[in-house]
Amino acid sequence: MKRLNGRIALITGGASGIGLASAQRLIDEGAFVFIMGRRQDVLDSAVKALGPNAEGIQGDVTKQEDLDRVFETIRRTQGQLDVLVANAGVGEFASLGQITEEHYDYIFDINVKGTLFTVQKALPLMKNGGSIILTGSTVGSMGTPAMSIYSASKAAVRNLARVGLMISGAPAFA
Repeated sequence: MKRLNGRIALITGGASGIGLASAQRLIDEGAFVFIMGRRQDVLDSAVKALGPNAEGIQGDVTKQEDLDRVFETIRRTQGQLDVLVANAGVGEFASLGQITEEHYDYIFDINVKGTLFTVQKALPLMKNGGSIILTGSTVGSMGTPAMSIYSASKAAVRNLARVGLMISGAPAFA
C-alpha cells in the first residue's frame, strides 16, 4: 500500500523543476495532485507527463482571484486538501546597484506574498494531520552575490514558516 493513497495535494509552481519532481513523487506515493502554474502550455505538458492522477489549474500566486479560484476548484471537486507544497518562486541576478523597484516587487510578490496567501487560503481545506511544505533555499540563511533580493525573499519565507504560521494557529514548521 502506498503511503499517500486517497490524499489530495496542491503544488504551486508544479509544472516544472522542483514542483514537477515533487508532483511525480506524491503521485508515486498514491496522491492525487493538483499543480498550479502561470503558463497553460507548460501545465498541459506536465499533466500529460504526470498521468491521470494530476490536474493542472492555471493561475498566478500573486493574484488573489486566481488563488480563490484554485481553492474553490479543489473544494468543489475533492472537498479537502491533505498536502500543500507552496513551491512557486523566482530568482534573478541583480547587483546592489542594478536592483529596481520592479525587480524587488517581482521577486517578493511571488516568493513571499504568493507563499503567504497560498497558505492562508489553503488552511480552511486542510485536514487535521495534513502537511504544509514551503520551498526555501540555502540562500535564505547564507546569501549569494548578486542575489540579495532573492536571498531576502527566501529568508522571509523561512521566517513565515518559523513564526508567522505558528501565530495563526497552524502547526509550526521549520
